[in-house]
Amino acid sequence: MKGVDKLFLLNAVVADELTQALIAYGIAKRIGLKHVTYLSVFKVEQFRDVPHFASKLAVESALREFGVPHTILRPGYYMQNDAGLKDALTGPGVYPMPIGTAGICAVDVRDIAEAAAISLAEDGHDGQTYDLVGPSTLTGPGNAAIWSKLLGKEIKYTGHNFDQWEQQMRARVGGWQAFDLRMMLEGYFDRGFASTGTEIDRITKLLGRAPRSYENFAAETAALWKARPIMPSHETTSQGEVA
Repeated sequence: MKGVDKLFLLNAVVADELTQALIAYGIAKRIGLKHVTYLSVFKVEQFRDVPHFASKLAVESALREFGVPHTILRPGYYMQNDAGLKDALTGPGVYPMPIGTAGICAVDVRDIAEAAAISLAEDGHDGQTYDLVGPSTLTGPGNAAIWSKLLGKEIKYTGHNFDQWEQQMRARVGGWQAFDLRMMLEGYFDRGFASTGTEIDRITKLLGRAPRSYENFAAETAALWKARPIMPSHETTSQGEVA
């Protein structure tokens, strides 16, 4: 942090997330940084049984207790998570994320970046906590319908089979993280994760415009998928998929 006067603190979801975050914050405090903007998560205080939420809540507490000028950003579900669903959507035609039917909030990561830049580059954000959300709520069936229209094929929402989803995630991210994320998604069902009009109005004021919508994100992503050139058939990965 030598030569740095302000810090955007973003920690990956890892087993020692809390330790990493508090070490970075401790160094920032020791050398007297002018401002720390911390990326937390929406409704963090309602999900204390989810490991990575609990870590973020502890970091928020440290920021408030020890006096470094700070801003806390609390984003909802990342829309860009769904950019990784290309194979499921374009192949068997399923939307597999178990986000439910009650409605959850989501945010475009570009809006997160813009909010972070505003909090660091402009005055007046010390001590503020901003919920970063999109203009509407998402549901599993609703997202499936959006992708059906964009891809010109039927996309089915595969429902709330958390056991199956966790097993699939274990192959990608490991057991502890798959369980952590499962607890988060089940928490969405149990406690809700929807935003309010007040929260949408506040991010609109912060950005100076309406936040980006999931529909726009999906349309841009589908266009990128369609524009991607087809590789020669001999250029495949070890799993036999086009590289």
